[in-house]
Amino acid sequence: MNSKHIAVSGKRIVMLLGLLAAACSPIVDNRGHSLQALDLSQITIGTSQREDVKAILGSPSLESDYGNTWYYVTMQKETSGVLSPEITRQDITEISFDEAGTVSDIHKYSKKDGKPVELVEKSTPSAGHSLTFIEQLLGNVGRFGTPGRQIDPRRGY
Repeated sequence: MNSKHIAVSGKRIVMLLGLLAAACSPIVDNRGHSLQALDLSQITIGTSQREDVKAILGSPSLESDYGNTWYYVTMQKETSGVLSPEITRQDITEISFDEAGTVSDIHKYSKKDGKPVELVEKSTPSAGHSLTFIEQLLGNVGRFGTPGRQIDPRRGY
């Protein structure tokens, strides 16, 4: 082998290794609010109002339906190669208001404060008759192309 051939092969190997290393670097996906400690220091319990919080932090990610609580959610996911995305960081800031709209409490939660939730595999039955694939297929035979025949929406045929 000559030295020119070895040099070209060496360059190809270095390029291939560089591509492999780049493919393994994680893809970082940031979502939600980017709350800074400075932003939260501007909110004072007992004096800040809803409008003040919205002006400082923006609209909340979630609002509680049964209480006067706003939630600001921040999440960071990393995807490495062909692996599934993994949540590497998750922060939730909970701001509670009293009846007058004044900030009454501020809590911060992180990923380690989360608890797993078991999903229920039940389904709600629906009224009516569910057709099988064969019933659907055979039910359409002769329905189309017949002059003067209309489908009655109340009966379904």
